Amino acid sequence: METIKLIINSEEKEFVKGIKLKEILSSLKKDNDFDVITAKFNGKVIYDDYTFIKGGKLSLFNISSSIGNKAYERGILFLFNVCAIEVLGKDTKIIVKHSIDKGIFCKIDKKITEENITSIKKLMKEKVKKDIPFIKIETTKEEALEYFKSIKREDKVRTLFYNTDNLVTLYRLEEYYNYLIGELPLSTGILKYYDLTLIKDKGIVVRFPSIYDSNKIVKYVHHEKYFDTLEEYSLWGERLKVSNLGELNDYITTNNSKELIRLSEIMQNYKLLSIAEEITLNNYKVILLSGPSSSGKTTTAMKLSLYLKSLGLNPTELSIDDYFHDREDTPLGPDGKPDFESLKAVNVKLFDSQVSKLLKGNKVTIPTFNFITGKKEYKRTVSLGKNDILIIEGLHALNEELLTNIPKKEKYKIYVSPLTYLNIDNDNRISMTDLRLLRRIVRDSRTRGYSPSTTINTWDKVREGEEKYVFPYQDNANVIFNSSLAYEIGTLRVYVEPLLYTIKETDSEYQTAQRLLELLKCALSIPSENVPKDSVLREFIGGSYFE
Repeated sequence: METIKLIINSEEKEFVKGIKLKEILSSLKKDNDFDVITAKFNGKVIYDDYTFIKGGKLSLFNISSSIGNKAYERGILFLFNVCAIEVLGKDTKIIVKHSIDKGIFCKIDKKITEENITSIKKLMKEKVKKDIPFIKIETTKEEALEYFKSIKREDKVRTLFYNTDNLVTLYRLEEYYNYLIGELPLSTGILKYYDLTLIKDKGIVVRFPSIYDSNKIVKYVHHEKYFDTLEEYSLWGERLKVSNLGELNDYITTNNSKELIRLSEIMQNYKLLSIAEEITLNNYKVILLSGPSSSGKTTTAMKLSLYLKSLGLNPTELSIDDYFHDREDTPLGPDGKPDFESLKAVNVKLFDSQVSKLLKGNKVTIPTFNFITGKKEYKRTVSLGKNDILIIEGLHALNEELLTNIPKKEKYKIYVSPLTYLNIDNDNRISMTDLRLLRRIVRDSRTRGYSPSTTINTWDKVREGEEKYVFPYQDNANVIFNSSLAYEIGTLRVYVEPLLYTIKETDSEYQTAQRLLELLKCALSIPSENVPKDSVLREFIGGSYFE
C-alpha cells in the first residue's frame, strides 16, 4: 500500500495515499486534545474532504493561534447571525460593529430581552451539536450581486459593486449565504466556546476565547468610556452617510475625497482641542498618554503640546522608555529572555523621584536611553516653571503603579487608539488590530527597512505585550482619544498594497497578507496629497510636520 509523508506542525507522520483531511484529524484526535479550526496544505487552505495524494507540509490551527482565532470569530458570528434571525425574525437587521472585552459587539435594530438571549444561545448549541459544515462556494460577482439584491442587502451590494474581481467567495450555512472576508472553520461542531451578553437598548456582545484565554470564556466587563467613544463616532459616520466602505466609496465618487479628509481631521482636531481645554481649566500638571502599538501616540502627544501652548501652557515631554533599566539589569521573563515589555523593565523608583522633584520646582538631569548601547545617558536638564506642564508618553503610562507619590487630581490620563467605526459591510467589520497592523507595515518599511513578512511575523508578540500591559489599564484613563480617520483605509491602500504583494505563497505570513489584501480591495484608493502635514496618518505614511 502506497504511503505519503506529511509534516504536521513540524512533526513528520506517515499516511496512506488518498487519505482525506477529516480522516487525519480524526486520527490525531485520539492522541491530542487539539480542536482544529482551519488547515493549510503547502500554504493553501483546505477543507474536510481534501484528498492527499502527495507529501508536504500540513499546518493545523486551533483557537489559540491568530489564524485559527480569526476563523473562529467569523464562524461564531455567522452562526450567531443565523440563530438570531431565526429567533427574532427575518426582518432583523444585525450589524457586526467592533471588538469589546474579549467579544464582538453586534448592533440590533430590535429591543432584545434576556429571554431572547436564552433562545438564541439554545439554538446555537443545537446547531453546534449537529456539526453543520460551512460550505465554501465560488460564484461570479454578478450572481452574488443579484442574490444580495433579491434579499435587500444593500450593504453587500455596495461592497461588491466596487470589488474588481470577477469571481467572489460565498459561504453557506444551511440555507443562509454570506459574503465573508477570510476563512471559516470546517464546521459548526468546532464552535464550542461562546457566550452572549446583552447591552441594554444597544445590542449583544458575542463572546469567545481570545488566543490568550485557553478556551475559556472570561467574565464580561463593560468598558463604558471605550464603548461610548465608539458609539459617538459611529453616529458621526451615520450622519455623514459613511458607515461602511461601500458608503465611503460612494462618497469618494460622488463628492470629493479632499472634503472627507478635511471633515475627518476637523473632527479629530476638535476632540484634541477639547482635551487641551479640559487640562487647562483643571490645572493638571502631569499628562500621561498611552495606547497600543501604531495608535499614533507620538503625533497625538506633539499636537496636544501645540494646543496647550496656544492656551498659554509650556509643555515638556518625557518618555517612560528613557527610564529603562540598563540592559544587563533587565528582568527575565518566563522564557528566560529579557522582558522589555514588563513594568519591571522600567526604573520606577528613579522615574517617580524625578517627576516629583520636577513638580516641586527642582532642576533635574533626566536620562535618555541609548538603545544601541543599552544604557541610560544623562545629558538633558529640565525644570518646570509656573505655566509648565509635563506630557509623559509610554506603554505603562496608565498603570497605577507609576507616580503613586503624586495626587490623582494632578494627573490626567489619555488612552489613544484607532477605534475603527467603519465597517466593510454589516457582517464584515474592520478590525482595529488589522488597521494598526496596516499602519505598522507601512511605517516599518519606510523607517526601519523591515519587510512586511517581518512585521506580520512579530505582530503576535506585540499583541501579547498589549494584552498584558496596555488593555487592562484603559479604564484608568480620563479620556479616550480616537486616532482613526474615516478616509485612512483608502490612503493606506496606496502604500501597503504593493508591500503585501511581496509576500510569497510559501511564506507563513501569506494567509494574513491575502486576508488584508481582500480587505483593501473593498476600498477605493485615496491619494495622500491632501492629507495635512500634522495628521496622525503622516506618522505612518511619512511627510509629517513633526518629523
